[in-house]
Amino acid sequence: MSDLRFIADGELRTTLENSIEYIYALYEESKDGKQKKLYQEETHRVIILYVVSAIEAVLLYFYKVRGEKIEYSEYRYVQQLPPEYAHGEKPGWPVVVAVQEKAEKKEYQIGLHDLVKFFQGRKLIQEKTAKGILDLNDVRNTFHFSKSRSAYICDVARVETALQLLVHTLEKAPRALQKK
Repeated sequence: MSDLRFIADGELRTTLENSIEYIYALYEESKDGKQKKLYQEETHRVIILYVVSAIEAVLLYFYKVRGEKIEYSEYRYVQQLPPEYAHGEKPGWPVVVAVQEKAEKKEYQIGLHDLVKFFQGRKLIQEKTAKGILDLNDVRNTFHFSKSRSAYICDVARVETALQLLVHTLEKAPRALQKK
């Protein structure tokens, strides 16, 4: 698949190509009207799972290639003040003083939300695209059985929206790799 040649990591490119082929096969299969509604909906969930995972992999690849870092605030050397330093809105609660340091998130700590916000902040993902990706991520998270699925209908329209977001991400990818 020549559309992914911007990904220099051959193993990742192959994995994405194979996953996209699988997504297409599932999509074609899901259109079979003979399948039960539950089967079709679960197939749509799997497609969305793969689409969001592919988008996340591409965004993580951009992040690593660009060499930038996502940071967060970490509080160190926390000291509790004496009780006379009470906060007006939280009487009886301890007041603390700490040193705020910036720390780099490790790769395993970085999620899709972090990546979307990171690239959105660099004007490489538009707000509409960011919202679409994060909305799809909410649908993907319904694979956790403890999360309600009733609010997230997985139909052909949602799958087609997901596929459009994947194509959009892949088309815009080479620009995101150029560090400004």
